[in-house]
Amino acid sequence: MVAEEQRLTPREREVLQLLAEGKQMKEVGGILNVTTRTVAFHKYRMMEKLGARNGAELVRYAVRNHMTAD
Repeated sequence: MVAEEQRLTPREREVLQLLAEGKQMKEVGGILNVTTRTVAFHKYRMMEKLGARNGAELVRYAVRNHMTAD
C-alpha cells in the first residue's frame, strides 16, 4: 500500500492545500501560474486517487491530513 504522503504529487498537494484554504480554482491557478483547466485536472486526479466524490471530500482529506496552513 502506498503511504498517504506519496499518493499525491507535490503539485497536487499544493493545489489541494490552496483549495482547502478556501481559494477558488481561478485563484489557485493565478497563485501557481497555471490555467484554471490545469487546476481542474489536478483536482480530478486527486479525487480519483483518493476516492473522493466531490470537492468537500477533498477538503476533508486535507484537513484530516493537516495539509492546511495554521
